[in-house]
Amino acid sequence: MCELFALSARRQYSAPKSLPVFALQSRKNMDGWGIGYYRNSKAFIEKSAKQVYVPGNLHDSFQRLARVVRSNIIISHVRFRTSGPIDECHAHPFAMHFLNYDWIFAHNGKAPSIESYETKNGMLRDLKSDSARAFEFLRDHILEFYESSKKIPALFDALEWSTAKMLEEYPGKYNYFLTNGRVLFAFTNHRQFMVLTGSRELEGALLITTVEKGLSKENWRRLARSTNSRGLLVAISSTDIIFQKPIY
Repeated sequence: MCELFALSARRQYSAPKSLPVFALQSRKNMDGWGIGYYRNSKAFIEKSAKQVYVPGNLHDSFQRLARVVRSNIIISHVRFRTSGPIDECHAHPFAMHFLNYDWIFAHNGKAPSIESYETKNGMLRDLKSDSARAFEFLRDHILEFYESSKKIPALFDALEWSTAKMLEEYPGKYNYFLTNGRVLFAFTNHRQFMVLTGSRELEGALLITTVEKGLSKENWRRLARSTNSRGLLVAISSTDIIFQKPIY
């Protein structure tokens, strides 16, 4: 199963400690990796179809990016392919521009039913995967929510509605990160997120990952959906979880 990592901070951060630890913890997933970040509100994605780890060594570019990237929000993904080919294009994260923001999205899980979704608002190149279709679905329905609202809607409400629609129309296993560079959203319906703020071993920002037990021996907190819900949606601003809501 793919693994996800995100850092959210009050100021621009790099992740020279946590990103390499994340890659090492995820080294069994050998089908590509990616790092997404922001510079002057513009999204940048660097990714590769190569293994993030070979015996004794992390990928050189991954290590370099962990040192030099500086961003309030950083998202990383180490891939285990469940759909789509193994190539750089299908490595995560993905980026799209809408609502006057650059958005970054990364996903793990398995939702083959959504591969049949056809967007009318522009595809992510010619990507063939459940992750690409999920991003397009969320984008399309966030836009629909905004267009149909009589007042200026809250972004969390738009994403909550869009995610609930996705679960209803295309059931599957979804974990995702979505950000516009200001707020980081995280959703899970089949695994847990582990969260840590103010680490003494890693970076002092808010860190969140799907890696079981977290990335250090510190007191990571588990965010998991309740058994009677269809998933948990979380919004993170800076180093604070500002919303946390089950989706029924």
